[in-house]
Amino acid sequence: MTTAEAVYELVKTLPEEQANMVLAFAEFLQLKFPSHPSPKSQLLSSYLGILKDSPNFNEDPVEIQQGLRNEWD
Repeated sequence: MTTAEAVYELVKTLPEEQANMVLAFAEFLQLKFPSHPSPKSQLLSSYLGILKDSPNFNEDPVEIQQGLRNEWD
């Protein structure tokens, strides 16, 4: 018997309220530890480090930020 089958058999014996708690916990685990990364996280990860060697970002990050702020003064 697989784990999923064992959980199913056990949940069938529980009162509805407790079965709903098991379902809520399983959904929580699914969100916390997804088996497949969401398309949104895949999209964001494709941009990691893309500006690392950019000539526009060779300065100190604080100086860049201050320069950007000064443009608006």
